[in-house]
Amino acid sequence: MSETNSFRYRQLQSCKCFKMRKASRFVTQFYDKKLKTSGIKITQFTILSFLATGEKKNLNVLSDELMMDRTTLTRGLDILMKEKLIEEVKDEDARKRVVKLTNKGLSTLDVAIPLWLEAEEEIMNECKRHNFSVI
Repeated sequence: MSETNSFRYRQLQSCKCFKMRKASRFVTQFYDKKLKTSGIKITQFTILSFLATGEKKNLNVLSDELMMDRTTLTRGLDILMKEKLIEEVKDEDARKRVVKLTNKGLSTLDVAIPLWLEAEEEIMNECKRHNFSVI
């Protein structure tokens, strides 16, 4: 491989999208470790927290709010249902899949919140230490 081609492909590693996705994976792994004792992952925590408002939500609404494609969301919801953290509820429109938090899901979220707050504080402190703004 010529040096020109080598540089041409090496420069792709400076892709901003790649770096942001890498950072996102790192942060996700950090939160997952913090939440481990609660039995859920940060992706599940996020879904549960959106459902904790008490409103029943259909897949389209959740997908939009979470900015997740429906396939990924469905996979996540299926896991939460299997664990009995959420349940499907009947809707006037039988074509819509509507879900809500169960009591077990609410209890799990209550256990996870202090762990999540701890992770939030640690992330913010690290960002301040490196003069980096998350938001």
